[in-house]
Amino acid sequence: MSSFYQKYRPEFIRELDSTPARQALERAVTSGSIPHANLFVGPKGIGKTSAARILARLVNCQENQDKKEKLAEPCGQCSACVSIKKGSSVDVLEIDAASHRGIDDIRELRNKIKLAPVSMPYKVYIIDEVHMLTNEAFNALLKTLEEPPAHAIFILCTTEVHKVPETIISRCFKVSFGKATAEMVKNTLQRAVDGEKLKIDQEALDLLASSVDGSFREGHKILEQLAQAKETITVDEVKKLLALAGSDDVGELLMLVENGEVEKVSGKLRQLEQGGVDGMNLVNGLLGALREEILREVESGRPIKVKRKRLVESLIQAVGLMKISPLPLLPVEIALMEAALTEGEEKGRITPRPPLNPSTSLGTSLRGEEDSKRGQEAIGVSLAEIEKGWDELLARLKPKNHSIAGLLRSVKPKGFEGKYMVIEVFYKFHKEQLEQEMRRKMVEEEMEKLWGPIAIKYVLGEKAAKALDIDKDDEVAAAAEEIFGK
Repeated sequence: MSSFYQKYRPEFIRELDSTPARQALERAVTSGSIPHANLFVGPKGIGKTSAARILARLVNCQENQDKKEKLAEPCGQCSACVSIKKGSSVDVLEIDAASHRGIDDIRELRNKIKLAPVSMPYKVYIIDEVHMLTNEAFNALLKTLEEPPAHAIFILCTTEVHKVPETIISRCFKVSFGKATAEMVKNTLQRAVDGEKLKIDQEALDLLASSVDGSFREGHKILEQLAQAKETITVDEVKKLLALAGSDDVGELLMLVENGEVEKVSGKLRQLEQGGVDGMNLVNGLLGALREEILREVESGRPIKVKRKRLVESLIQAVGLMKISPLPLLPVEIALMEAALTEGEEKGRITPRPPLNPSTSLGTSLRGEEDSKRGQEAIGVSLAEIEKGWDELLARLKPKNHSIAGLLRSVKPKGFEGKYMVIEVFYKFHKEQLEQEMRRKMVEEEMEKLWGPIAIKYVLGEKAAKALDIDKDDEVAAAAEEIFGK
């Protein structure tokens, strides 16, 4: 049984839902001249291979024999159209460059291409993921593209055009598929819905179309999974399958942040986590909503709010931290709670942090004396006792400051070093937050109630040290470019 993606893949140029690609191919068809070398560029699942097969049928269709201009869409009935659709034509070859990437493979292709087609006017070579070819293979292919036989047509497909040599690109008719919009994906999925007579709420279809990152193939795959229930497909079922946070959830979170309601932010995240929400999908939803707000500000001539920009940067950094965090949602939670804490202090909901003056030598001296006293008095407290009572420490801190309790969930008491108790922190951002005077003092006060006076020293763990080798500015800039465009 065919999958939805195979069953409902477009068979004619007019059915291509990627508007830029459809228009480019329609112009070529109208002119009556199909180039011998074509380069189809676009993300995965956008329909590049489907379009290549349509083009192969079009040039070999009996309806278009001897036509000099305005070629017709493939008839779908002649022997050429039928055999190409079935994949049985010996004159249309699909090559996966990922597994046939060497110079020997291209040399073999060059030798075969000299032979005339068996039963059709044209031999069509569809090379998928062409960017995977070696440099030697590209050089061999270049010679063929420079002087192709009259009966040969090449269609090169790639998701990473920047890896294709400029010498190859310059000799091809380039068709950019671009990223499909939610409306394009919806049109594609609607054909499958109608063909399978599925019952799906319009809101559910809209949500699915906007959640597959512009991939027709991914949309079909998820729709097929949802269709197995044989019942009406609802928004809740789509959210459950994709582990999505709905727009209402995203809007509520951002509103709580703006109102400075730290505890409610934490509570909402707990609710979403228990519901199985995917952290990456949540961040995408938050960034998408923030992007819309920023665009509205720009369009209305208002300056972009600095706090909004900082939250975007914090969430982008959280994406990188999620990959190494033992608690995937924690970096997102910290970013949101920190933003809410800042808002709360400004609105007077939360007591502001005491001002720091690191240049004051007296304050530094007092801090050192206090640490020394606490460290000396901490002698006799074992690491095992501290580890055993760590959950109780978090429980004591949570009512006073959710943010601190959240930060301490991902650290590790490591032992004693001179006059300090050493706590291993795995993210530089977390270390900076915990070292703030107000937070350090609050933690030490609660520790004193449990184990007696203790001075704290935070150190970066091994994972964090390795992560710091990455240029954070470049990482944030690259991620922001991906989200907001160049």
